[in-house]
Amino acid sequence: MCNSISANTTNNVENVVTTVSVKHRYTKSIDTTGWLKVKLDPSNDFAFLSEYTKVIIQKIEGGRTYFLIKEGRYANNIASLSNKNVAKCLIDCSRGTGATLTVKKIVRKREISIIRKQELNQLFSELSFNGNKALITIDSDVDYEETNPLSPYHNQILHSKPLPDGTYKILAPFTAGDRDSTAYYRTDLNGYRALVYDMVWFPIEYAPTYNSNFVHVGNLSEGCITCYETQKWNDLYQYLISNRSDSDGKYEGKLIIG
Repeated sequence: MCNSISANTTNNVENVVTTVSVKHRYTKSIDTTGWLKVKLDPSNDFAFLSEYTKVIIQKIEGGRTYFLIKEGRYANNIASLSNKNVAKCLIDCSRGTGATLTVKKIVRKREISIIRKQELNQLFSELSFNGNKALITIDSDVDYEETNPLSPYHNQILHSKPLPDGTYKILAPFTAGDRDSTAYYRTDLNGYRALVYDMVWFPIEYAPTYNSNFVHVGNLSEGCITCYETQKWNDLYQYLISNRSDSDGKYEGKLIIG
């Protein structure tokens, strides 16, 4: 259950500082990207926070609400939002205690993606989550360029392969995915027009690939858990993003393959 935050002040006078007594809140995107744009203090640089990132309100000053980011890439930084966006973007709610995704392999077969207009050798699987099931691909048998700068294979051409059977931790989103790599699953004539939050990719903790595997939407898998059935992505996203399995908010939950 989530409620919008109500600041305990009506004072909008410029330069007046109001100290607030509210406790932690969670971020909510103002749009359907899944990322909330905030201004870091004192640098005034912009940062983007994934939804359900824990923050603690610090003060209201000069028409802005300042808060301490408690988790993720910008943990321990102070950031701010315009007061007019606080009610929508800093919400009072509880998170789940950890998501569980279970993958059962179905078949390896060549199939044409009507959205990508491309035939791929897919390893189709069934993903079970929160009482739902979705068709996914866990490998498309393709060459790809490694874009993870943390990998020693950065900028090299590799060949995709599925993650081995086992149990993995799913990390909270770190940075936004490339809009151009997923937007057409919504905008194409054969796409799913109601698709949202497609720019959010959830990293899978796996040391051999330097966490280069993700849970994401699409029809092409470079060894990722790729939600082929795009109509199921919105529910999968909401389930994952609203859960954290640890007190530091680092992990969304677990992935079980096999």
